Amino acid sequence: MTRGQVLAAMEDNLAEHVAYVQARTAGMHVEDDAGLLLVDSGLPSDTFNKILRARLAAEDAGARIRAAAGHFREKDLPFTWWAGPLSQPDELPRLLADEGLRAAETELGMAAFRESLPARIDLPDGLEIRRVTDAEALGHFARINAANWDPPDPAVGEFFHRAAPLLLRRGCPMRLYAGYLRGEPAATAELFLGGGAAGIHMVSTLRAFRRRGIGLAMTWHCAFEGLRADLETVVLQASSDGAPVYARLGFQAVCEFTEYTPG
Repeated sequence: MTRGQVLAAMEDNLAEHVAYVQARTAGMHVEDDAGLLLVDSGLPSDTFNKILRARLAAEDAGARIRAAAGHFREKDLPFTWWAGPLSQPDELPRLLADEGLRAAETELGMAAFRESLPARIDLPDGLEIRRVTDAEALGHFARINAANWDPPDPAVGEFFHRAAPLLLRRGCPMRLYAGYLRGEPAATAELFLGGGAAGIHMVSTLRAFRRRGIGLAMTWHCAFEGLRADLETVVLQASSDGAPVYARLGFQAVCEFTEYTPG
């Protein structure tokens, strides 16, 4: 892959991951055209309400931004806007600021390839990684992700409850994994197959189990599941703290993604 192809695959994988459940679940809403992707879960959580993949013409970008942000404001729902390396127009950050959206967080877009990933790693003692295939394991997955907030975000549990028939279906490209340390639910990761890449999302470890290499193991496991699905490129978005961890697996920083939130 050329750098341009990697960037396109990274943005396409992120967009498909964000919209997959909402586009197929009753009571949720997705607007998708060549210029913009709007994803509305109907839930009071900006984790599941996003605007992204902007390919806007300069002459009507301001109006499109106002309309997209207005969609969530009229419904009184929190949302975020994700800007990636291919977002257009060039003045998008200024236009978002004019609409009252502020840059809240920037993450590194990272990519790894079959030849750069280690063939094996030593898993933490007692760790077992299982694909989520039943309601009980999906409950573990939701509970671990909800714990990223204090107190835990109830919208996370509701989202996965509604999405269960889709996510537990055979052949679903959104593959969920749970890590169990000596039988205790400890960590999660998602592998999304789409956009020409294997995307790793929702890597999360419960606080009591952190700093043991579990997140690294979950990421490596998903990466190799992606390679087994005949995809040569693995992509993810990393925080500044997480980037050095992923670099140990052969991931390289190739771009930035910025999250904008209502100020």
